[in-house]
Amino acid sequence: MNISRYRDLTILDNDSCKLVIACDSSGAIGPKELDVIKVDGYTVGRFLTRVVLMELLSVGATPLTIIDTLAIEMDPTGQEVINGIKDEAAMVGLVSPEFLNGSTEENIPVKQTGVGITAIGQVDHFFAESLEGDYVVVVGIPKVGDEVSIEDKEICNLPSIREIRKMSGVQEIVPVGSKGIGFELDELLKRNKLILGKFQTEIDLHKSAGPTTCVVLTCREECLEKIKNKITQPLTILGQLKKVEKI
Repeated sequence: MNISRYRDLTILDNDSCKLVIACDSSGAIGPKELDVIKVDGYTVGRFLTRVVLMELLSVGATPLTIIDTLAIEMDPTGQEVINGIKDEAAMVGLVSPEFLNGSTEENIPVKQTGVGITAIGQVDHFFAESLEGDYVVVVGIPKVGDEVSIEDKEICNLPSIREIRKMSGVQEIVPVGSKGIGFELDELLKRNKLILGKFQTEIDLHKSAGPTTCVVLTCREECLEKIKNKITQPLTILGQLKKVEKI
């Protein structure tokens, strides 16, 4: 079996299939006494799950299972988080009771929320390359902390990413997190040995996108209008990919 990395994903390839593993964590965000950002456990579970499932969907993987590692008690906070995990997972067809496993902290009283999550998916065709001439766009808006809410139509969600991933001509989809759009864009350019021509934008490239409130994607020109018609989030065109000019 071959084990490799692509961005934040671990890929297990045994020739017959590829398994893709994504993980995320969150601390001091929740309903507990010492939490810095006060929010209910259900919302924590929704966004925690959204991050890892968006990572899987972005490369074309079908989610198979989720494991939660909750450094909180089961009742009541842990159960609230689990309810959020289940509702978010249902958006991609994970509804069987067996899809979810995990653990909670039952030995020590906890005064601050700490949660982790891992998702595993399977993929046949792995989308991991951008091409010269592709347009680079941002879908969504970077938001973090108190700016983030579940029903915000400006931030990315699973249905939007799933629809975009189905489109022919869409290449890479890169979820943006705490390092911001600029970091993910730089990494994309380095991976593909390309540069971005006609770069201009008013969007904040350095701001954290929190729980993946936006994505950077590359696509052919004919996809731009199709994407706009499929999403509710803002679409910002950053520029077009070009080869590095040799001196």
